[in-house]
Amino acid sequence: MSKDSVKLLNFWPSVFGLRVHYALDLKGVSYDYQEESLPNKSKELLEANPIYTKIPVLIHNGKPICESLVIVDYIDSVWPGSHKLLPEDPYEKAVARFWADFGDKKLYDAGSRLIRAMGEEHKKAGKDFKWALMKIDEALGTIAPGKPFFGGDAMNFADVALAPFICCFKSYQKVGGFVLPGPEEWPNLYKWVDAVNSVDVIKISTPSDDKVAEFLERYRKHATRAA
Repeated sequence: MSKDSVKLLNFWPSVFGLRVHYALDLKGVSYDYQEESLPNKSKELLEANPIYTKIPVLIHNGKPICESLVIVDYIDSVWPGSHKLLPEDPYEKAVARFWADFGDKKLYDAGSRLIRAMGEEHKKAGKDFKWALMKIDEALGTIAPGKPFFGGDAMNFADVALAPFICCFKSYQKVGGFVLPGPEEWPNLYKWVDAVNSVDVIKISTPSDDKVAEFLERYRKHATRAA
């Protein structure tokens, strides 16, 4: 049997691309990596994702798979192994998908506005971001009480989808001016963050908080000048 050809096209600060890194690394899948320049996207990226022309794109045996959650689902199906990310139980699977989607619709949206917005919009973004984190803390206490992850003792689909935001927390505070409540207010969230950061393959794949903060500080300055 020939060896799978697996390649990830990505831009390193992307939380969406980091999801794919996490899924591949948790599965132990070997893959090639191609760093993309968003102002000057490669021909390979444009041909692989002609609809959205966005990263990340996973190319498996010459076939492109686009959109981060779709890619993570694909990885879980192709390389199930002993660590399934999506539960077999239909309800638990739906719950995992819901919180992954919550990350896109609520956490990413509010976090992005924290970095780029000014004035009243910035204040609203701070409130929205705090609400989103509060809901994640509550969900962790309800879905997996006493356990570190949404998946219980191991990371599942929701954990992989939400975990990339952790390396942005310093940026949301330093660049976005967000005040992160302490563990006494959100004990489940802090327990989850510590658990995610203790997973060896996650530590290897994740860019440093300082590197992300430096990038987003440059992005905010550019965004405010352009506004």
